Amino acid sequence: MDRLGLRSLGVTAVCLRQPSFGVAFKVLKLSYTLSGALRPDHEDQEKASYNNTLKRTNHVLSEENMRLKRILRENGISWSPVAQAHMAQQDLTRSGRRTRSSRRIDEVGRNRLPVEVILRILKYVTQSPYPIIDPLSRSTPEHLTEMERSRGSQIAIHFLATCRALHAEGTRYLWESNSFVFTTPAALHRFAELSPKYRNKITSVTLRVIARYYDDCNLTYRLDRAYHPDLKTHQVLKVHVRPKETRPIRGGFRSYSWHQITDFLVALRAPYDPSYKNRHSPRPRLLPSLSILRLDLVNFANAMLLSAIPRSELHEIASHEFGCTLNELQMTGMPGGITGTTRTSVSEELICMLKDEGLFLHGCATYVAQTRQLEKLSCTKWCARVVRASVREDLSPVEDDAAASDDDEGSFDYTQRLGILPPVPTEEGHPTLFHDQTDVIWKRIPLTRDNEERRWVPFSRVTGRAMPGFELGAGEDGRCPHDGEGPFGAPFLRHAILRDRVASPDRAQT
Repeated sequence: MDRLGLRSLGVTAVCLRQPSFGVAFKVLKLSYTLSGALRPDHEDQEKASYNNTLKRTNHVLSEENMRLKRILRENGISWSPVAQAHMAQQDLTRSGRRTRSSRRIDEVGRNRLPVEVILRILKYVTQSPYPIIDPLSRSTPEHLTEMERSRGSQIAIHFLATCRALHAEGTRYLWESNSFVFTTPAALHRFAELSPKYRNKITSVTLRVIARYYDDCNLTYRLDRAYHPDLKTHQVLKVHVRPKETRPIRGGFRSYSWHQITDFLVALRAPYDPSYKNRHSPRPRLLPSLSILRLDLVNFANAMLLSAIPRSELHEIASHEFGCTLNELQMTGMPGGITGTTRTSVSEELICMLKDEGLFLHGCATYVAQTRQLEKLSCTKWCARVVRASVREDLSPVEDDAAASDDDEGSFDYTQRLGILPPVPTEEGHPTLFHDQTDVIWKRIPLTRDNEERRWVPFSRVTGRAMPGFELGAGEDGRCPHDGEGPFGAPFLRHAILRDRVASPDRAQT
């Protein structure tokens, strides 16, 4: 008996070797029908999700409740006992002698500060110094670090309830001046409830993909300490025990980590919007202006990733639906062993989301998932590369063959531009250090993994790599220390981390 593992809402097709293949084909067809991510036609799924009975009922009731409250408020009637006591006190004050502290009922809530000062205060109270995790959704404690759980609320959200003007202006500041992190695809689906006028202006998000592992019984699995140089011992891996099911359906230790990446990308599709009536253009995606995407892969280890890579599914959404839409792609925690085959295949599909001359950054794992929380890891170096930086069509066939024979690695990156979409806009203000600027492309690279400050780095249009003397964490041979290959493998990475700790011990402790 051959077991064909398909991720189709938990359905696993079991194909017999000798009997009729018609039964196996029916099971396989059922799996593809139940799986939303395996087929490109997803309109009915988005519509069904929008027309969910409980969700629509709660939405209608909340709108009706707000309408009735507005009518009561406009007529001076309050439904709250606290507000009724306050209004009664105001009536007593109005009937008696008017003092300096007493005001008329229509003056309550009026602002006496200048508008410029109020707007500055509004910007301050609605801007968080840290990214907002899972907005509009309840955060999962297991998906947060200890520091993130202890921070509490970083914005004064109740300031928006002062009046309608501050609510309208403050809501715009809230969604435009903050960065957001999503830890589950459900949080992205819930984010679709936000008005498109706010979602359309979001340009960068972070997707924290935490690998989930399943087993029939509660056994102890450990993540090898080779996952990151910071780990001194093997880490206990959190495994979800699946409920009791029929034995032939599913069994054993399984992981759908690669499919989780696809689930997040599926959540970025265009949500169903009944108010969109334009039939000549497609509905806008969840984040139409998204230009910078960061993927933090957590607990992605070669020894634990037993599931096959969904190449067709990942290619369909990354290359065809989101192809050539990003200016910059940041990725941490991508596993890579001695050969790096897994990392190369997945990275190639994800890189298709970048425009021509787009920036691709990858580095070590940012977090390791423990039983109850995440632990942040050090090593904040980036390895940068510009994809499809050359203009291949300008070369003659003779020059093309010569360029391919000179450098194998360069010929791999020296690829033709994709499609008819424009490349990444040229960044202005870069220094002029080279006489021939046609072979150099300048990019502003983050100094560290969690630092927004950037510096100018020149890249070669032939290889896509940084010019000699300007590499960020790369070795003399151009290889990245995060690859685990060549002389710049784990020992070099440990040395870089130790050097960072000696240079800044306070940051290493945090």
